[in-house]
Amino acid sequence: MKLDYVPTGILWPLLSLIALGVAGCGDDGNGDAGGTESTSTATATGGEGGAGAVGSGGASGATTGAGAGPGSSTTTGATSTSSGDPSNTTAATTTATTGAGGASVSCDYPAEHANGSITFYTLDMGSAEVNCSYQITGRNPDVVAHVPFGGGQYFAAMNTEDYNSAGMCGACVEVSRDDGRKVQAMVVDQCPIATNPKCVRGHIDLSKNAFLKIGEEREGYLGTTNGGAAGKISWRYIPCPTTSPVTFRLKDATNKYWNEILVEGHAHPIEKVEVEINGTWQTATRQPYNYFVVGDGNMGNAPYHVRATDINGSTVEAMLELKGGEQPASAQLPACN
Repeated sequence: MKLDYVPTGILWPLLSLIALGVAGCGDDGNGDAGGTESTSTATATGGEGGAGAVGSGGASGATTGAGAGPGSSTTTGATSTSSGDPSNTTAATTTATTGAGGASVSCDYPAEHANGSITFYTLDMGSAEVNCSYQITGRNPDVVAHVPFGGGQYFAAMNTEDYNSAGMCGACVEVSRDDGRKVQAMVVDQCPIATNPKCVRGHIDLSKNAFLKIGEEREGYLGTTNGGAAGKISWRYIPCPTTSPVTFRLKDATNKYWNEILVEGHAHPIEKVEVEINGTWQTATRQPYNYFVVGDGNMGNAPYHVRATDINGSTVEAMLELKGGEQPASAQLPACN
């Protein structure tokens, strides 16, 4: 039967039900804030670690990959700002999801150098070793251990100011030329302003093979806005694309009364190293050649419980025996983009 009208007896109840249904389809009155920009802080913490080197073998699913136990990985994000001057922009904060438990980590790097410059050098120009104390594994072509670019051949000597007393040892950089060419390299050395006037803030002395990726040998000195003869150069810090565990090395393989610690193969620059002595974490002092020493160098009896913290606040730990060579932690520091 077709009804062309609604009986009066059910009209008002029906209208009431429709009104209630419409009210229930809203957004609880909160609405959408529109174009408001949010600021977030991401914290990632590792779980319990096992014996020996402390790392990603924890019980918690929220590990970042950097580790567990007492030195669990914790990273806090920050908000980037800009002064409007392209040569004075602050570092951008990047948040990425790591492969360990889905935790996120924010990476806060130093500002990009919009007005940089580059030259090149070879180890045969007088380098018996590199200032960051990494091992030279080849000459002609020059190769330095743990450099993840160009088969170890694309490395860099950082100017004295940006070298920051070895603070940027092991950092990776991307150098760009205004014609679109780019090269990535790892900082392994210092370009000393005391003996080379080109080594001002913003300058990088690239390994020759890295330089040749964005310039010609005859050009020699690039970066017209920072003293160079041709090309405009900019560069920025980037995470190193390494996934192998961070490694530690003792300076003296046999001395149980004095030692120093070198950290190698890290994805981000190392800010702090600590050693647990008699149940207390003691902060080591970084030397200009990139080794860390606690107090007078006496760390007690081996094994030594050490913890390295990167510039993002993430940590990785290891137990070091009194012996030579690299000693790996069980994890790498958390990745970021």
